[in-house]
Amino acid sequence: MLSVRNLSAGYGERRVLEGVELEVRPGELWAVLGPNGAGKSTLVRASLGLLPAREGSVSVFGVDVRAVPRRELARKVAWVPQSPEGLPDFTALELVLMGRSPHLSRWALASRADVARATAALEELGIGALAGRPLGALSGGERRLVMLARALTQAPELLLLDEPTAFLDIRHQIQTLALVRRRVEAGMGAVAVLHDVNLAAAFAGKVLLLSGGRVLASGETREVLSPERLQALYGVPIASATAPSGQRLFGPEHGAQG
Repeated sequence: MLSVRNLSAGYGERRVLEGVELEVRPGELWAVLGPNGAGKSTLVRASLGLLPAREGSVSVFGVDVRAVPRRELARKVAWVPQSPEGLPDFTALELVLMGRSPHLSRWALASRADVARATAALEELGIGALAGRPLGALSGGERRLVMLARALTQAPELLLLDEPTAFLDIRHQIQTLALVRRRVEAGMGAVAVLHDVNLAAAFAGKVLLLSGGRVLASGETREVLSPERLQALYGVPIASATAPSGQRLFGPEHGAQG
């Protein structure tokens, strides 16, 4: 679904990514972890063709992402950006319905089936009551959930999420990633930029660790995540423990200071 090969990319004269490799197949949920400024959002933007590769390549479904018309790309790939912008006067339902645009002819209106799909996405995320409220009246977390509902209404085969759990309380963080994982188990591919190591450990089958624009490690989550690697990634002592459920948990060592 997504193949990133030896990717180098950046802004102006500044290189942000160097030699990054990533391959996403159907049924895989990748978490991308790393400190601020590591290049996580840059990787997402380059994967969408919004930022050209200086070296290497990015292909989606076997085709160079730069060669795919944007409307055609939107039929297969959906993106939830880190900072949703604008459109404050649209209601939540109206914004979510925009996810159907790539599947409609240029001047067609949304059908009853489209409205039903959009409404179902809002309900699935637990925000059905927000359908008629304007975006400008919603909190940051509510707007993020609406953006995810729009992406799901788009019916993508590949979903790219840039900090999807930002501004969300713990219940909605878990609910959001559980929903994404269910879609992945049904055959979708997904990449989620996260800051919470334990959420990545709980929901992602694979993980990519980015440090200084380079891949520190990547692969199966249970094999890649370790206190030693996380300490190298974030520069602070990390300890781990095993929950009664068997899940491995990570946190700062007792007495560790930044």
